[in-house]
Order: sequence, then structure tokens, then C-alpha cells
Amino acid sequence: MKVLLIQPNYRNIYAYAEKKEITPIFPPLGLAYIAAVLQENNIEVKILEANAHDLNSSQIKEFIEEYSPDFVGITSTTSLIEEAHEIAKLCPKGTKVIIGGIHASSMPAETMNNFERFDYLARGEGEFTMLELAQKKPVSKIRGLSYRIKGKIIHNPDRDLNDRLDELPLPSRELLPMDKYFSVGAKQNPSDYILSSRGCPYQCIFCADHLVHGRKFRFRSPENIIKEVEEIYRRGAKDWDFVDDNFTLISERVEQFCDMMIERGLNKKMSWRCSNGIRVDRITPELLKKMKKAGCYMVSLGIESGNEKILNNMKKNTNLEKVEQAVKWCKEAGIETRGLFMFGNLGENRETMQDTINFSKKLDLDTATFHITIPFPNTDYWKIVSKEGKIYPKSYRDYIAYGNVIFQHGELDEKTLLEMQKKAYKEFYFRPKIFIRALKNIRDFEKFKIYLNAGLAFLRLK
Repeated sequence: MKVLLIQPNYRNIYAYAEKKEITPIFPPLGLAYIAAVLQENNIEVKILEANAHDLNSSQIKEFIEEYSPDFVGITSTTSLIEEAHEIAKLCPKGTKVIIGGIHASSMPAETMNNFERFDYLARGEGEFTMLELAQKKPVSKIRGLSYRIKGKIIHNPDRDLNDRLDELPLPSRELLPMDKYFSVGAKQNPSDYILSSRGCPYQCIFCADHLVHGRKFRFRSPENIIKEVEEIYRRGAKDWDFVDDNFTLISERVEQFCDMMIERGLNKKMSWRCSNGIRVDRITPELLKKMKKAGCYMVSLGIESGNEKILNNMKKNTNLEKVEQAVKWCKEAGIETRGLFMFGNLGENRETMQDTINFSKKLDLDTATFHITIPFPNTDYWKIVSKEGKIYPKSYRDYIAYGNVIFQHGELDEKTLLEMQKKAYKEFYFRPKIFIRALKNIRDFEKFKIYLNAGLAFLRLK
């Protein structure tokens, strides 16, 4: 049995693909976890990283034919599902193709109906669904699997969420081109990425992550995380990013992890950040100071809006006072902050979006992003917009947050959202203190070029 796992080339679909050097490249940790479980069970597996290697269809097809796998597993977001199906069609007829990832989990029936080359679909977390397929377990017995029988689509019962994350093997980084991954925010290179928890108990209407990982928060122990930190250090990493949705949800766990970092002297050798975003109401001054001492230098804060009513509409379960407090505490701890904002939330108009712009400038943030909200399939927001407004992507490739609008609802339309997004970037970044701060944080000429190209790209927003 031979299995090939494929990460599609997401840089092909980004709005500014001609500036690929400004697009961060992240490792497909989900595939690396699946590969690790397969290897632990003596199943031969490879990962084809079409994104990091910037491969075209001919190169992907050549690799598939040369390796000749029995199964091809492809991961996909909504914006990549059409790209994933093009890859599936490159596979020989005898090769079975399984699709997984957030789009497959959010729209299993639609995906199987519209993309005929997918033989199987894995809903939710895919490690053991893929393992059981590779072990030739009868498909009717594999939980979390969707498939066809005589033209009829069958959806087996859901697979239970994995509550024993410590028992998973560490991701198979040896199958990935780790030297090709980068983020412009990394303090030291080479850098890496760690996922220490899964699931989110909150109810934000725009979020699709729960469609894969559920709403139950499950986490790895501090000892298990340290084991991975030590491994990536042995591999040469000096910096890493926690890609959790809720890294600080349980402060005691983070404190214990930080204590171990300090006790083992790893804080003197490595640095880390939380750029995927943490909640402003799940931190304290004491926790932040300990994180700083343990090597943390940057956190992104999931702020979303500068208007209380919009935050309530989003079911964010926080308020502006807590945001201001969180930014202040981060500054006092010496940790850089990035504000994560969204335009196009439920009930938005020009006035509420201007509130967000004004609020972002009021906060003492180091950087900020202003994405246009995307109503991803089967999220609560998608259901609202589908019923009360209009979703009009030309293709799934349009489901990207970089200068793209795919819906109309209430006072929100493409022209208004793009104008306010461009206005936000100009008003936030075209200030002397932000420009000076950015220059101080640029540590080499290559990063300067990346920042410059990113700025030029944002200025080209429609």
C-alpha cells in the first residue's frame, strides 16, 4: 500500500499572484499528522507539496505517475476545491482519490455531487479515516467517510473527535520541504509552526473551523508541546508560530508550558509568536509577562470590529474595553501586537467600518490587517446571507479575503467594502509612528523588499 498526500498550490489563486514572494508559505500540518499516523502503522507515504515547490499541473502529474500510489489524499479549503479537483483528474483511473479539509467537511454532499473524480471524502479530522482506508477496512465501517455506491452518495456516521492529542505522533516534517516555509513576521530563521490544540467553544458566526474540529476544546499537554519544540530545535528551527485558534484559552496550560521553556533554557535559544490570533479576554498581565520571558515576542489579537453592536451581531462575546485592556497589557509586557480586523460583518455599513478604522488608530498596535469577511459555506453567516442577501462567486476560487467580495447583504456591496478596506490600510499605515516602527522591525533587506511589495499590493486594491 502506497499513499500520496497532496497540498495544492494556493499561490495560484491569490489576487496578487504576480507577487508570490509576499505570500506566506505555511506547512500543511494536517497532512503531516496524517502521514505520521500512516508511518506509525507501517504504511508507505509521501507528501507532494505543490504549493511550497510552486508546481504546475504537468509537474504534479509527473510526480503522481512516477510514485504510482494506491491512494491520493488531497487537502482543500473552499478557495482551493476546484484546484484540488483538477489535481484529482491527473490521477490514473486505478488510483483512488480522497478529498479532505474544511470545504469537504462543510459541504460533503455538494462536493461529492459536483466533483466526480473524488472517490471518497473525509469529514472532520482525517488521520484515522485515512488510516482505515489504507488498511482496507470495509468502507461501510469507516466513520467520517462519504463515498459512492452505484451512483448513490453514502455518508457514514461522523467520527468522534480525538480527545487524546498527546497520543498522536508528531507531524512528519521529514516529508516536507521545511526550508521553504516562511512568514514575514518571524524574528529568527529558520522558523517553524506548531499546533497545540484543536476546537473552539465560541460561537462566532463567521468561523468555519468548527466544521472540522468541532466546538470542544482539546489540547496537548505542556510536556507534549515541549517535546515538539525540542524536536524542531534539533532540526534547526530558531523560531516558531503557534497556529492554534485558542492558544491561551486555558491559562494554566500556557503558564506550565512557559515555565518548562524557562527551566530548560529554551527561551534563550528560541523565540515564538501567536500570529493566528488569540482572544483578548483570555489573557492577563501575569500570563503575558510569563509568555514574554519564555520567548514570546508577538501576538495577533482577534479584534474584528471597533463597533460594539457589530461585535454583538458576530457573537464575538467580547467588548471594546477588553480590547483596549489587552493591547495595553501586551505593551506593558513588551510583546508586539497585530490587530486582526474584518469588514463586512452582519449589520455593517460605512459608519461602523469607519468606527473600526478609528478604533484601530486609537489602539497602540504595531500592525493591523483588514480583511473582507467571507461567508464560508455552512457557517452561520453564510446561512444568513444566503437567505437575506446574495452570494455570487464566479467560482470557488473567489473565496479569498484579499481584495475580493463575493456577497451582498443589507448596506454591504462590493464597491463599499473595497473602498473601506483601502481606506483602512491607508489611514492606519500612513502615519509617521507606524512607518518608523515598521522600519525598526525590518531586520534585513529581503524583509524590506517583502514589506515594500506588500504595501504596493495593498495600494492596488480596487
